[in-house]
Amino acid sequence: MLEQHAVVLEDVLPLSLEKGQVDPARRGRLMLDNLALLKALLVMDDHLLMEDDNREAISSLETKIDLLLLLVGKGIQGLEPLPTSYSCALGAEDLYWETTSSAEFPHEHGPVCVALFLRPRIAMPLFLPGTLQMSVTQPEGSAETLSRYHLHFQLDARVQESLDRLIFRHHRRSIARQKDHHLSAE
Repeated sequence: MLEQHAVVLEDVLPLSLEKGQVDPARRGRLMLDNLALLKALLVMDDHLLMEDDNREAISSLETKIDLLLLLVGKGIQGLEPLPTSYSCALGAEDLYWETTSSAEFPHEHGPVCVALFLRPRIAMPLFLPGTLQMSVTQPEGSAETLSRYHLHFQLDARVQESLDRLIFRHHRRSIARQKDHHLSAE
């Protein structure tokens, strides 16, 4: 997979795509949902929460309550099954994925909104409105063609900051796991 960023979150993740430009009112709602989701994921990942710091504890509690309310709301609306998973690389402003079957994605370049499920068990996606580009390649020695997708997205500043923190934490944990694996193999 071709990534243009030094720090990326790589995983096999469910994603779906909606063609077309996102109108400003809907974009604002999506960014609020994104912010609540990312803050909750950061809190869930944060094992170093200081109990002495009341402000941090209250902020953590508010984030968990926001996430709970969003999940209940999604449950009431009726959750659909998760979309198909793809090998993804999520960077600061770009998402890359590839597939051998491109039937569910557009073949032309243009505006889209991708729903990316960072934690499939939570069943709440991160919404990434942006511009999609697609290329088709045929790996050497393979009869199958491979469709590669590149989404360049732009998020609101607060959402972008939270996403950057989440990606960096994931990257840091990945490096730590590699070191632990390397040390245990010796």
